[in-house]
Amino acid sequence: MMQIYRKPPQLLPSESAFFRLPGTLLMILDDDWIIQMMSESWREVLGLGQEELRWRRFTDLLHEHDRQEVADCLGRIGDELSTVRFSCRCRKADGRYVGLAWSVSHDPDQGLFYASAHETAVNLTESEARLPEVFVDGLTGLPNRGLFLDRVGHAMQRAARRQDLRFAVIHCGVDRFSVINHSLGNRIGDLLLIEVANLLRRNTRPTDMVARLGGDEFGILLEDIHDATSPVRVIKRLLDKLVLPFQLHEHEVFSSLSSGVTLSGEQYEDPDVMLRDATMAMRRAKGQGGGGYVLFDRGMHEEALRRLDLELDMRRALEKDQFEAYYQPIMRVADGRLMGFEALVRWNHPERGLIPPAEFIPLAEENGLIVHIGRWMLGEACAQMRRWQRAFPRRPALTVSVNLSARQLLHPEILPEIRRILRETGLSARHLKLEITESAMLEDAERAIELLEALKRTRLQLMLDDFGTGYSSLSYLHRLPIDALKVDRSFVMHMHERVEDRSFVETIVNLAHTLGRSVVCEGVELPEQEALLRELGVEYAQGYLYSRPVTAAQAEMLIIDDAVHAGRRR
Repeated sequence: MMQIYRKPPQLLPSESAFFRLPGTLLMILDDDWIIQMMSESWREVLGLGQEELRWRRFTDLLHEHDRQEVADCLGRIGDELSTVRFSCRCRKADGRYVGLAWSVSHDPDQGLFYASAHETAVNLTESEARLPEVFVDGLTGLPNRGLFLDRVGHAMQRAARRQDLRFAVIHCGVDRFSVINHSLGNRIGDLLLIEVANLLRRNTRPTDMVARLGGDEFGILLEDIHDATSPVRVIKRLLDKLVLPFQLHEHEVFSSLSSGVTLSGEQYEDPDVMLRDATMAMRRAKGQGGGGYVLFDRGMHEEALRRLDLELDMRRALEKDQFEAYYQPIMRVADGRLMGFEALVRWNHPERGLIPPAEFIPLAEENGLIVHIGRWMLGEACAQMRRWQRAFPRRPALTVSVNLSARQLLHPEILPEIRRILRETGLSARHLKLEITESAMLEDAERAIELLEALKRTRLQLMLDDFGTGYSSLSYLHRLPIDALKVDRSFVMHMHERVEDRSFVETIVNLAHTLGRSVVCEGVELPEQEALLRELGVEYAQGYLYSRPVTAAQAEMLIIDDAVHAGRRR
């Protein structure tokens, strides 16, 4: 919501009590709440000129049912608060009422109140005893989503009348808010939202609107901007302010914002559509790592439609058994023996062919389908490993590794499901390995640790996947009941060329061995890389040097080849 000026704007020539501030509803009151000055925009909203407004008591303009509540609210200024926000109805010249959301601040040095307002509804009849909606967020004091969209609608109407007017909508989301909320508690999360709201207020113009859209998301409406660089400058200013930590009681919390921007234009006639596109851009910014911004373009909308089609196809794929399990071998570095497989899901689309996991797994994570896909994958991998055990009774030591997503890890039925699958497939738990990413651990670290300990008691093996790429888990690594660390391919692929990459892998290996854990390195493609891993004492490796992910039938041939080569070595 618009902030308040600390001194009256420049008066028009002559004795006029109006001042020019296009599109802005502002009044200046004395200590008795008598109107001293007002912006000329009030004439358009109330149909009243300065002769009707000046020297009138502010509360006399209000609906009689709202006066006492507003008076109580204004009475709190000074003793409890420097600024108050409320919604009420003001009488128009034609007898109807207009709903307004107010922000009123007091300047004790000048003995003046500065009251700004935004329209929330129009043409309310006098018989209406209550406002149809509450327009102020209770936690932050900011306008809520409804009022924000209403104000965007007004901006669209102004822009339609004047082609030179441009405005922008910014949708901001607090990065990693769920992690902060889960790890430090809801109270600290609420304090962080309040601090972020205050920061947004302080770093936007009085004529801009800042609103809380819900959860950890905020909206900013920038009116009367020059070009597309204006919202970018605002976002960069906000990001600069977020360099320092927030002091929240005894906690020091660092946070950042991801922002999406939409600009006014002929393509927008509906406020919801404009905010929807800003939301889309904000999610793209979050997907790029957070702490940045993305300007919306039409390609994003087209991509969203494609993602929607893909989601519908994905739901059908579960019903029509279009998912397939592929298997990539995991080799023992010391002697090159096959020790097991990592099971990887593939989607065989009837029209698009084989869809890579990078295209559909993130979408499945967002919409929750990953739980169903993961359940199917776990059952298929365990059943396939049991079939191989029966087909190759002399290779009972082979294991199968299955990835467990963050949503699966925190699903309340995950432990009973794993036990049921092992029981139904007949696979012993010691032949199953579950891979959990660092980022999944941070969704709710304490709960995840409890679950991992329960899983460990079933005698299956646990691996921390993509170690080194996510948020550092060093602070609780020693508490995790894991058997192995998996080093991400990004550190392995250049270790034969870059000393720093080799040093990083060596550090992880030493750390793992100190804690009594083994190491698996992904992305091994060259013999030189394998030789370095052997020199470092890495136990296991996987990558294209050995095999790409293959079908179950092709994986069976790898089992046979390994047995043949082992026989030759003997």
